[in-house]
Amino acid sequence: MIRLDYHAFKKTKKLKSGKTVRRWYYYYIDANEKQVQKSCGTQVKTRQAAESFIRGLPPLIKTELAPSGILAKPPITGSEDMLIRDIAEKMYLPDSQHIQRRKQLSKPISLESINVGRTFMNHIVTTWGDRMLGSLELDEVMNHLFSVQRSGSWKNTYITALKEIYQEGMFLGCKVYRPHFPKFGREQHKADIFTEEELELFFKPENFTHDFFLFFLCSLSGGLRLGETRGLKVKQLIFGKKAIIIDGFLKDDNKTRTTYNKCGSPEHPKLRVVPYPDLPISLLKEHIERNALSNDDYVFSFGERPISKSLAERAFIAALINSGLTWDKETLKEKGYWRNGHIQVKRDLIPDGRRLIPHSLRYTYITRMSREMDAHNLLKLTGHDSTAMVDYYNRKNLDMALAGIPSVDEAISSLLPKAIGKAN
Repeated sequence: MIRLDYHAFKKTKKLKSGKTVRRWYYYYIDANEKQVQKSCGTQVKTRQAAESFIRGLPPLIKTELAPSGILAKPPITGSEDMLIRDIAEKMYLPDSQHIQRRKQLSKPISLESINVGRTFMNHIVTTWGDRMLGSLELDEVMNHLFSVQRSGSWKNTYITALKEIYQEGMFLGCKVYRPHFPKFGREQHKADIFTEEELELFFKPENFTHDFFLFFLCSLSGGLRLGETRGLKVKQLIFGKKAIIIDGFLKDDNKTRTTYNKCGSPEHPKLRVVPYPDLPISLLKEHIERNALSNDDYVFSFGERPISKSLAERAFIAALINSGLTWDKETLKEKGYWRNGHIQVKRDLIPDGRRLIPHSLRYTYITRMSREMDAHNLLKLTGHDSTAMVDYYNRKNLDMALAGIPSVDEAISSLLPKAIGKAN
């Protein structure tokens, strides 16, 4: 085996903005005697930093072509390889060296991240634990994932976890070749929207138990994600402005409420303010007064706890059935969907094949609001843009945020079907 050296160099790069900058790169000669150039990253500013960067790269091993003419995988020596089990079983453990490294690399180390990481480590160890890391072939890993009945997102997380095992192995002295695993396509058709008629059929109080009529009306009226509605607190409602400040969501564990919105962080929370129609605002005010809720209380609860994701999903499906939008109960039982007193599936409930789920209310909100507002201003309401951040204690910011969205009053007034308002 012949070690192929990396070489640092600096070259000019033209950015999309048209600006020209000088950045550090490195190159090496691959097994086909071709020069390969790669970036050292935007944080590398000096030659010393560039040389330090390339010293941390895995050694390049010269390979030979297999009889088929395809580049063969570099040979592995026993001293460089490790059992996958010996690497993975020490990862995602509290206070482990792996977690300490993740912390220094600014990667998530929350309990939720650790639990997810451990789950995927267990999956990988169960299948590949007794294999040497260097013996793992791309085709067998991909064929295994092709055979697993999981979503594309789940499979991509599996691959990410496997890549991290390769990286962790390097810290432990395991210098092996890592295949280039391709990504799986994510499911594009996640949910459908409600038609006007379907909204009128769905939003009837008799279709719901507990407070779920108001719960889902609140989701539709502000385009809230399910976790945002579940995590809604009284202090977020500004009745004088007929608006709600969205400042976090309740995680699936039903215990952790964030102080930031989706795609945000504690440092950049991506807060937003959402104006509400008169009907849900008046119903929310009555609900809060009737239940004597204080500022820090959750608006919606069940048994003195916030509404769980599973409970909300079951209530939504029950309302779909009660409104006549799904197959009738007898057909659902014949299909084997009705077990233990409630529906066990989330798909194939609607006769025409469409998929109506709680997130459909958010999609419906965006679709209906887009009739009255341009995309730029609608992004401010839906939480996909950080320019709508609002300070709880600065009402001037709140006024400015609402005033800065043209046509918002007209859009909000036409959001809910008139029949919903008349029914209440």
